[in-house]
Amino acid sequence: MATIVFSRFALGTRTPPRPQSAGAVHVAKFPYTFTTALPAGAILELGVLPEFAHIVDYKLVPEGAFAGVTCSAGIMTGEVGVQDNARDAGTELFAAGTALDALKDPAKIDALVLSAVATPRGIGLKFSGQVAADPAKKVNLILFYAQ
Repeated sequence: MATIVFSRFALGTRTPPRPQSAGAVHVAKFPYTFTTALPAGAILELGVLPEFAHIVDYKLVPEGAFAGVTCSAGIMTGEVGVQDNARDAGTELFAAGTALDALKDPAKIDALVLSAVATPRGIGLKFSGQVAADPAKKVNLILFYAQ
């Protein structure tokens, strides 16, 4: 049972851009600052893929020193922003063991071939170890998507 930590986007207090025109690519930057520590195995629900949208491209931009902690990233199960012990994060964006040491471009096609669905989907990062609190430590997911 993983601890789930929510970004403001996952909680619904910030809204990502919603595609309004078929085929138009939108971009959202989902930032998170580690002002509190995350335990090993924690999932950070960082971003939201809006309903009826599909991923066109993405980048993960870590800032600061993560001391050997790695992550995986993917679509989360369950409803966005809900604390449910059954929820988990997939590996459609990044496989387990992705180092948080530099800009990461897509290394997998899984996220690029996901079908659009009628509900918003959370995008989660699952960490291999404890992430210490440090306001200089950040992750940014830059997500390009279309309808």
